[in-house]
Formats: sequence, C-alpha cells, structure tokens
Amino acid sequence: MQSKKYITVIIPTFNRRKFIAEAVNSVLDQNIDDLEIIVVDDGSTDGTQDVLKPYMNVIRYIYQENRGVSAARNRGVRESSGELLAFLDSDDLWSPGKLNAQINRVLGDDILSFQEVEWFVDREEDREFLKQCKSVTWPRCDTSGYVLDPVLDVAAGRYFHLGTLLCRKSAFLEVGFFDENLCFGEDEDWFSRASMKMRFHYIPEPFLKRRFHVNQTGPEREECLQSLITVFSNIKARTEDVHPEAHTIANRRLAAKWSHLANILADQERYLAASRAAGTAFVIEPSDIRRLMKSVLLFCNVSIKSKSR
Repeated sequence: MQSKKYITVIIPTFNRRKFIAEAVNSVLDQNIDDLEIIVVDDGSTDGTQDVLKPYMNVIRYIYQENRGVSAARNRGVRESSGELLAFLDSDDLWSPGKLNAQINRVLGDDILSFQEVEWFVDREEDREFLKQCKSVTWPRCDTSGYVLDPVLDVAAGRYFHLGTLLCRKSAFLEVGFFDENLCFGEDEDWFSRASMKMRFHYIPEPFLKRRFHVNQTGPEREECLQSLITVFSNIKARTEDVHPEAHTIANRRLAAKWSHLANILADQERYLAASRAAGTAFVIEPSDIRRLMKSVLLFCNVSIKSKSR
C-alpha cells in the first residue's frame, strides 16, 4: 500500500533510455518533498529499466506489455496516490519551479492549470523540426489568466500541452481516462472533453521544454491521420448543440485531415482510397470545390492505372 502523496507525476515511456533519466531528474529538481513519480514502461526493449535502476528508491517503476501511450498514462493514474496529477513525456523536461508555479491555481475541483512551452533539439540536423512551432497559436485569456473560451480554443487547435497540465485527480477522473483506441491526438480529445466541464487557467511562462527528435511519432502516418480524424469527429459531435462556432471550426479541421489523408494515400499510389478520402473532405466542407476536383483527378488516376495493366 502506497502512502498518499500530494502530487503524482506520471511519466509514460517506450524505448527512451537516452532521455528518461533526464526527464526524471527534471521532476526531482522541482524541490517538492510530497511527490510521487510513477514511470510506466510500455514494453521497452532498449534497456530503459537498466537506466532507471539508480532511481528505483525515488520512483515507482511499472512495466507493462506495449499497449500505447494512453494505456500507459491511464495505468499511471490508476496506480497514483496523489491528490494532484501531472504528466511528463519521457523525452521532455520541466524547468525548476514548474509545479510550484501552479499549485495554488488548482485549489478548485473544476480548474485545470496549463503553461506555455518552449522547444529544443539536441542535434543541429534536427533543427528543421523547429519550423513547425511558427504556426503555434496560444490560448486567449482574461486578465486573471483564465482561458476565455476553452471549448473554442481547443476546437481551433490553440496550443495546450499535456506536459504542462496540473489538476486534481478528482477533476481528471470527472473528465475520464484517455481514449486507448487513439494512437495520436489522444491529448487533444481529452482537452476537448475537459473543456466542456472545467475552467482552464494558463500561465504564459514556458516551464515545459519539449524536445524534437527523429524518433517521435508524427502526424504523417496513415494511422495517425485516421486517429486525428476520429478526434475531430468527436469534437465536432460534442460541440454541435452547445457551441456553433467550435462546431464549425472542428468541421473545417476534420475536412482538412481527410484531404491530408488523400495526399498520403495518393503518394502510396492508392488512388481509389485517396479519391474517396478527398470526396469525404468535400462532402464535409462542400464550399471548397478544390477538394471535389482533387477527388475526380485521383479517380481518373484509378482508370489510367487500370488501362495500363
């Protein structure tokens, strides 16, 4: 039986032996005594456990068969004893003072605290990844730091990062666990559900240092795009009757993901599937005639390919 702690930090990891010790040290550097650190190893095969052996007296190490990051986070929540919950990816870092800057913001059961993010790379050849940060838009807040319209900001893709979250465990459980059927965008899905019930507080200081590197899962894979399609479909459905503007934006983002999927399928010369994806994008957002033209052109490629056989 674990003694109850004030804060539990959950670190899911999979084959991150190169980074995991640095992540754990950044949590230990928070200078908070009443702290529980749970590392959920989601089936690593690279010796992650060996790297963590020097930390076994200050962390709880849980190994499970590979089931994905959502399952690892959910396992950490179920095993946690803290009144407050925080999450940190095993290739990212916290700056000192991260938790202390937030503790007094989550005294209410209906408040989630977020912070700004900064990005970095270890290798010069990875610097290309930093370009994607230029398109980031931050939440819109009142003078007290509360997000003015969390439902709209999440639907619009304004930047919230799970690694900056601090909340009461009771608040997390009211929102519910991460969807383990999603392989990408599971955090955005959770934020959307949370925005319907909770107030979001935002601190515009970058206490999370997010590392970009070549081994990260990106949204260019077909299964990741399919997962994002599910996420935006969910956001669209849950905002339909309560927030027309958020519903419209979610619809637009959903159409864009179907169009993006069409591009990926076309690159694989799967023209029929690509044509159907582009057609779905047009049906979702028929005001964009270019998507109809794309669908037709991709279908023509199916005919050309058939005749060439």
